[in-house]
This record gives sequence, structure tokens and C-alpha cells, in this order.
Amino acid sequence: MHVSILSFVVFTLSGSLASTAPNPQPSPVSLDPVSNILQSIGNAPPPAIIWTPNPSPECAAINKGELQCCQGTLAGDLPLIQFLAAVYGYHLNPNDINGILCNDQLETCPGVKVCCQVTALKPLLSLYCQDYK
Repeated sequence: MHVSILSFVVFTLSGSLASTAPNPQPSPVSLDPVSNILQSIGNAPPPAIIWTPNPSPECAAINKGELQCCQGTLAGDLPLIQFLAAVYGYHLNPNDINGILCNDQLETCPGVKVCCQVTALKPLLSLYCQDYK
């Protein structure tokens, strides 16, 4: 008797979980609210707290940023950089370069030396950079 009740429960549950549509399609999701929020955040200037607290004397004449060794640089107009900048509240100049995987290991720098004004996101990113020499 227990087997037949268990079979009935399994049969009933499996019927209620199955889709009645032959080819179920996901409903489209609008990303407009998220996009609007990100665009409005990106219009504000970056907060003072994210600007580098350690300006380097070597960068004083360049952009008053911090000298960093970055494994690479990315243009400010790349979609990934624009997205990350908007999430953190910056509006980047598309002509800026931005450092990726940056550190202070200047003596043994295997990458590119750049002067960056925003270093709050390092080691992942340093923003508003210019080439050092």
C-alpha cells in the first residue's frame, strides 16, 4: 500500500512541475532601468575620496597623479572600462588611458609606467592615467 501512495504522489508532483507549453520561451527582460541608473551615476564627477592620496613627485608636471607599474593599459572608450567607471561613479574621457593590474613595484616593472590620478581600485584598475616619459 505504501508503494502505491508513493507512486501516486510522485506522479502527481511530476505532472504539476511539467510545462504545458511545447517550447517554453523565457520572457524578455528590460535592462532600461539599470542602464538609466548607470548613465546617471556616470555623469557625476568622481568623489574626492578616490583620488590618489599619494601623488608622486615624478608625476607633478604630468597630471599630479601617482606613478604606478601596470601590466597593461586600456583606452577609456572600451565598453568594459566605461561600465566599471559608471558603476563606481566616474565619467571617463575616452582619450584617457587606464591601467590594469597596477602596483608600486617600479624598480622591477615588467609593464608600463603611468601616472594615475585615481588609484582607489588598484590593483585591478587605476584610472585617469597618462604615460610616464
